[in-house]
Amino acid sequence: MRIVVLLAMLTAVASAQPSMSPAPGSTTAAPPSGSTTAAPPSSGSDVPPAPAPPAAKTPRELCAEAMNQDPTFAQSILATLGKNVDQEIVKAHEDANYHVQKNERHVILAYAAMWVIAAAFVMFLWRRQQALKAEIAVLRRDLEAAAKEAK
Repeated sequence: MRIVVLLAMLTAVASAQPSMSPAPGSTTAAPPSGSTTAAPPSSGSDVPPAPAPPAAKTPRELCAEAMNQDPTFAQSILATLGKNVDQEIVKAHEDANYHVQKNERHVILAYAAMWVIAAAFVMFLWRRQQALKAEIAVLRRDLEAAAKEAK
């Protein structure tokens, strides 16, 4: 995931940075930002002034310069970014599929347990109903016998 974020930041930097290459058809390049084109005032001697030491560049600036120098570099980063995202999505789907298959046994066992409990409950009710019918039949015979004796 860190790679994806890094690549996204690099592409954002590349698109935000101005190109350092001259425009097609132009003969002069634009000066880099922060530099001046005016020469320092001369002190009267013909000795050129010593060049200023180069400022240390951050990794972000170095990356932006590399991307601006090579237009295929940004495209390769975007292509890699697309592949990484696709691979991450495939991996996430495979993980989800594995977890569903792993938990599928539990779901099947839970449904089987519920069906067994429901069947046992129905059997219990059926046997109780048969016992009640038998008891009602005994009570009817006793009632009929008592009614005959009373007449």
